Amino acid sequence: MKLMQTSAAAIAHLLALFRNVLHLRPRVTFSNAETVGAGIHENGEKSYKADAAIATKNFVVISGTDEDHIAVGAADTEIPIGIADDSPSAAEDPVNVRLFGGAKGTMLGVANAAITVNDFLVSAGNGKVKTLPAAAATYYIIGVALQAAAADGDTIEINHCCPTQRVVT
Repeated sequence: MKLMQTSAAAIAHLLALFRNVLHLRPRVTFSNAETVGAGIHENGEKSYKADAAIATKNFVVISGTDEDHIAVGAADTEIPIGIADDSPSAAEDPVNVRLFGGAKGTMLGVANAAITVNDFLVSAGNGKVKTLPAAAATYYIIGVALQAAAADGDTIEINHCCPTQRVVT
């Protein structure tokens, strides 16, 4: 019996070790209000509170009313921080944000109009993504389209990057 207990403990220890080595730690859900945004975020995802309801998941978000809040931007020239994995139904609801340039892997985004593969993408200012416009303004490139979008509302895969300022003249 003692040998079985020792073996079970050894197996549990090895599993914990492999989880750490392979980064297979269980995904942690949103924490309580005291720890929103606290610490470092090795997987490039961060918990926030929503300033208002967000209609659809995979919307581009900007910093909100303070460091613990996010919002859907109102202009395509604002600096986006990431894509919301959730669609909070009310203000103060928790939302997980995949940070541009920090999150592992690719992201999904909602197109504002038709998009071609390999187009540089920017925020459309309404939670959606669009191709870098030719109109004079300062935009922030958030990635490259890995899939085409035929129309407004299509969800596409994005190879994301840190928001990079692009001045179009």
